[in-house]
Amino acid sequence: MKTLIQGGWVVGFNGQEHEVYEGGAVVYEDDCIIHAGAAYSGAVDARIDAVGKLITPGFINTHVHPSGNAGDYLLNDASKSDYLTANYMAYAAPQKGKMLAPTTEAVAAIRRFVLLHALKQGSTTIIDVGGVRGEWDAYVSIIDQMGCRVYCSPPFRDRNTFTDAQGRLYYDPDEAAGRRGLEEAVGFIKTYDGAAHGRVRGMLCPSQVETCSEPLLRAAKQAARELHAPIFTHAGGNLVEFHRIMGEQRKTPVQYLADIGFLDDMTLLGHVVFTTAHPWSVYPYGDDLKLLADTGATVGHCPYKYAKMAMTLHSYQRYLEAGVNVALGTDTYPMNFIAEMRWAAVLARVVDGNFQTGQPHDIFNSATLAGCKFTQRQDLGRLAPGAKADILVIDLNHMASAPYHDPIKALIDYGDSRDIDTVIVDGKTLVERGKSTICDEAEVYAQAQRAVQRAWEAIPAWHWGGYDLNRVVPPAFTIHRS
Repeated sequence: MKTLIQGGWVVGFNGQEHEVYEGGAVVYEDDCIIHAGAAYSGAVDARIDAVGKLITPGFINTHVHPSGNAGDYLLNDASKSDYLTANYMAYAAPQKGKMLAPTTEAVAAIRRFVLLHALKQGSTTIIDVGGVRGEWDAYVSIIDQMGCRVYCSPPFRDRNTFTDAQGRLYYDPDEAAGRRGLEEAVGFIKTYDGAAHGRVRGMLCPSQVETCSEPLLRAAKQAARELHAPIFTHAGGNLVEFHRIMGEQRKTPVQYLADIGFLDDMTLLGHVVFTTAHPWSVYPYGDDLKLLADTGATVGHCPYKYAKMAMTLHSYQRYLEAGVNVALGTDTYPMNFIAEMRWAAVLARVVDGNFQTGQPHDIFNSATLAGCKFTQRQDLGRLAPGAKADILVIDLNHMASAPYHDPIKALIDYGDSRDIDTVIVDGKTLVERGKSTICDEAEVYAQAQRAVQRAWEAIPAWHWGGYDLNRVVPPAFTIHRS
């Protein structure tokens, strides 16, 4: 069926860059775009009126953990201050053997919530960098039901992170588990790559550079090459990791990964905040940004997650000017991708002390085109004939917005994910008038809330001090619960 979206601001792609057409049109037939740009006068089977709205390609979210908000809520752990910027250890380093796996029902509830949450906020392609484990058949079925596009496979590591009874972090090696994890991930990709009508694609995910031994990282990269699959790891994400790699390898995480052949144009690195370019690293020897640019690796920048932990890149603009491919991800909640673009722009200007950096042209490219490089997809992140029909219709004409001259600048300056009216993936409308067309949103939220609440109730069992949620993250004010 041929569908016309007409009357809005269309962000078309001319083969080199995005262009904006006022009063433009997008036409897609089944799952493929056949026209994007000026008005269209040909015959169509269906029409979507988007007068005054912004019509853009779906965003490529390069950092999603399908784990709900149970862990992220603990990032600002008030009971511990020696994480050295590794705030995620608040929930990722329990006492050994004390944290129980969630139930099958909880896993499914959380995954449905995360995928719907990301979709409604503009992420049509989701890069799953590791979340709740297990139930892989069911996960693929959920992706198929939800209609999104996901790159994933089971994450793996051979050094697990725990805390002892005094709250001291330690790494527990398990080489056999790492080998099994890699084999499981390769098996997943061989089984499921191309499932859900091509919307599930394989990507290897060794969890973090410091939780994987050098042999495991080398084996993972070799497997990725044999599978012709992209590969991801967290690197340069915190000072615990940075100093551990410096201590073991006498080089930065970026230099280490480059030296072992891990970096190339099918590699995505999460965060890459702590490099030779960051003052907190206190290591101005060599040039990590040049290495990233020369190898073609992509950086997945998650500005809001790091801002709320008092950190950011130094700087987004500096990476771009060095030739680094910088894409965007959300990582934390809410996965408000439009707000994420604003955070990226504003933080770049604050760090550089220059309001002319972090320009909307670059930010929008990071949200779309940059995220397609490491997946080697020329049919995503753009509206052009032959591209997949992954489309957003965004309403900026309301009192929570403001009058504007340029819709892209308006989107980044004062847009919000709640402005997203329509989400289309593979030609199928998944969100219409701001509501899911495929599931009961209230029920998805309620099931996820119950699963997350049970996870919070279990904190004292695995926490090093036996603390409950209120002690780990004290409420803003006293709460009198019913």
